[in-house]
Amino acid sequence: MIRLRPGQKEVAEYRKGYMAVPAVPGAGKTTVLAYLAAELIEKGFAGKGKILIVTYMNSAVSNFRSRIGDFLEERGLPRNRGYDVRTLHSLALNILKEKPEYLLINEDFNIIDPYMRGRLLHELIEMWYRDNDDKILKFFDYSPGSPAFQRALNRWKEEDFPGLINFMISHFKLHGISGKKAEELKNSVEDDTYLGWTLSIYQEYDRRMKYQGLLDFEDLVMEALNLLKRDKQLLERLKTKYSYIFEDEAQDSSQALASILTLLAGKKGNLVRVGDSNQAIMSTFASADPGIFRGFAAGKDVRKCSILYSSRSTEDIINLANYLVKWTIYEHPQKECRSALEEQYIQPVGADDPSPNPRTESYTIACKVYPDSKNEIKEVARLAARHIRENPENTAAVLAPYNYILTEIAEELKQLGVKYENLAGQMKDGLETIGDFKKILYYLAEPDREDYLIEIFRGVLYRDSEDDSVLDFLEGLLKKYSLEEILFPIGGSVRLQEYINSMKENFPELPADFEEVLEKLRFWLDASVKLPPDELVLLIAEQMKLGGEELAVAQNIALEIKARLNANPHWKLHEITEEFPALEDSFLQFASKIYERKGYEPEPGVITISTIHKSKGLEWDTVYLVHLSGDNFPSTVDDRFRSEYYYLKDEYSNPQALAKAELEKLLDSAEAGLPAKGPAEHDPGREANIEFISERLRLLYVGITRARKNLLLSTHRELIFDNGSSKKVTPAEPFIALAGFVDKERKKRKSE
Repeated sequence: MIRLRPGQKEVAEYRKGYMAVPAVPGAGKTTVLAYLAAELIEKGFAGKGKILIVTYMNSAVSNFRSRIGDFLEERGLPRNRGYDVRTLHSLALNILKEKPEYLLINEDFNIIDPYMRGRLLHELIEMWYRDNDDKILKFFDYSPGSPAFQRALNRWKEEDFPGLINFMISHFKLHGISGKKAEELKNSVEDDTYLGWTLSIYQEYDRRMKYQGLLDFEDLVMEALNLLKRDKQLLERLKTKYSYIFEDEAQDSSQALASILTLLAGKKGNLVRVGDSNQAIMSTFASADPGIFRGFAAGKDVRKCSILYSSRSTEDIINLANYLVKWTIYEHPQKECRSALEEQYIQPVGADDPSPNPRTESYTIACKVYPDSKNEIKEVARLAARHIRENPENTAAVLAPYNYILTEIAEELKQLGVKYENLAGQMKDGLETIGDFKKILYYLAEPDREDYLIEIFRGVLYRDSEDDSVLDFLEGLLKKYSLEEILFPIGGSVRLQEYINSMKENFPELPADFEEVLEKLRFWLDASVKLPPDELVLLIAEQMKLGGEELAVAQNIALEIKARLNANPHWKLHEITEEFPALEDSFLQFASKIYERKGYEPEPGVITISTIHKSKGLEWDTVYLVHLSGDNFPSTVDDRFRSEYYYLKDEYSNPQALAKAELEKLLDSAEAGLPAKGPAEHDPGREANIEFISERLRLLYVGITRARKNLLLSTHRELIFDNGSSKKVTPAEPFIALAGFVDKERKKRKSE
């Protein structure tokens, strides 16, 4: 039976009304929410209704179902009784399916998935670029013509600008801005601004979506909200269906979700919202608003019940996290940012707790300033590798503020020969599986294509080979023999074998299984003639010894192909390969769901590398936090602001925050009946910077609280760019404050 801690006990005693549950990192909020749900169900408080739990990730949905099911089973009740766990989007879809005629569409809904949306946005961005190709250039910090400039431009066009457009379209929709409204706003905005560009593309996106009768996920949410507001009968039915509403991760709530949950609960209903304002790290690149949960918790009719006890970290790490909170509130140099962190302090659990806080023999927190960024990454990678070799039972992570830093970390760890996993590339195996089948099926459909065969060797069969000896050997074979002679050497098999044996002397690095691989290809070619394409995929998956998620992805490919074959019985492999690009979206969507549902569990003896953002919700024995410099974690609005967009000039380096702040200014001006420029004191750039600084403080807090036992905070004095140039930087102000605290604590420990 579970033993509840202070705070958890009070939450478990909840029976009705509105309740806010601020919970510190490692407080066991999922466990206590699941326990409360089972308690309410067992004791009949839910009546004939259900408990609705709303969370943000599919992996969290699975986790809640498992936990609640376990608690119900302990009570002798069915695992699935009396509750429903949903993501925001599945909840919105469920609401709309109650009244499909509301949108004049059928129950299947024409929903555009993220990959289809990405392809549409790519097309619209390409159209926009035809007339606006040079507009971004004045924002760049690199000189045109240099290799670094070209790399940055490619990244802007292929990744960062589409990311900005995708983000702002979601932001527009969740704030009720239609395509028509966007056109009105566009007339009040300068053309050469992030907001101006995003409004232009959004107008065309909205027009295309309406023309094709498509809905995206934001449409689902907003239409569900509108339906609840208009249809009182439906709302009453849903209020009866759900006796209790629980929201997890409420610090990341959006205004639209908050409105939906408040409507479903009703003014005198039962609503429990659980979150940690100090871990609100989504607001600068999502439509999350940390103020929503804070405002809810401060409501006069809301009972506030904090869970402050946590057994995740050592008391030393807890003290460091608490010091960051205190320093921010009382000493932060930018006064507007002193409210970035709530004054709630983590408490260690009692000595008699079944899961006590970890203990270490010495003080295991350190702060280190390296001469330059290259040296920092090299040394931290070396320290992490040594630690994991000496302590293979431990989990460890290197966490960075930006994705591009992970590439350098991965390279160093690779050279050190240590096992590591990139959390950002968790779906990599699934993407590789899709790519592998694409290459293999393309070749099997056209076996006379030498380029397809070479691509199978390069990209599938010998993907991990460190040299090109296999490709060189294959090209030598192709010069002397035809493809047919190599794969089906009927009369010349002896001569071919003799040639292969003689050539091996010139290619000592040639893998021993080269001839076995040729035999495998012969088998696949033979099977491609005898088997339908879906069965062929399953046969290849078996021969490639796929398992787990990769096998699930392969099975999904086979199912999708079979569905196309059922609709087109005369199709053969050639037609399937022609259709493959159209099928890829559904393959990718399935893979993303599989890997998200799987979640991530750090493995002992393996170093995880991740951005701090993606590390939220996870924990490791040892954590290395890198690149804690002043430009990555600025402290005043006048500081240099370095962002993921490292190639942009300072004043343009935070596109999302700037576009959001400018939109807010524009909407405020319109509401107040002021000219479009708004009041002089309303400075979008300054407000974006304050929001960025505040979120960076919360991000640092999240990073610190990932560590159980050991923690290294590091930074550098010189930043080395990918083009070889460099610039002087300073340690971040919070880093300096934390380093001072660590130094005092270490001296205190030595004197004891």
